[in-house]
Amino acid sequence: VVSVNKRRFIDPDANLNLDLTYICDRLLAMALPCVDGAMYRNDVRDVAKFFSSRHFGSFVVVNLCENFEEAGNGNYDSSLLYGQVQKLPMFDHNAPTLKILLEYCERATRWLNASKKNVLTIHCRGGKGRTGTFVSAMMMWTATCRTADEAMAYFAHRRTQ
Repeated sequence: VVSVNKRRFIDPDANLNLDLTYICDRLLAMALPCVDGAMYRNDVRDVAKFFSSRHFGSFVVVNLCENFEEAGNGNYDSSLLYGQVQKLPMFDHNAPTLKILLEYCERATRWLNASKKNVLTIHCRGGKGRTGTFVSAMMMWTATCRTADEAMAYFAHRRTQ
């Protein structure tokens, strides 16, 4: 219900139904993984199961949530995702500085270039606003898209049905 029209990752064999989308082969967007309240958000245990079965040792999750979001779930314990979480808290409904976006793109590019197996997953609370900004910036940085309009349209097309 919360994910509304967002594409979901569904694997009936693994019993996974996540608010998570492959935007590109190695760039993923998802909603906040929750310890409490997972009834209407991604359960962090299911998210861990997804990464351990599909990308173990080859993923980084960028958490754009403030610590207080979703009753404190924005500050989840990174060890629940094998310690492969980078926190980059941003206020909801606000744009990041250009400096933050550039530093993020440089760091993310180093990670992706380190191995063809590496994937980058970005999330905020719902996986659309802040996440869309950072995913779109990354697609422009890597020349996957040439303009901001093209990147945002591609993100919206991939993330929503």
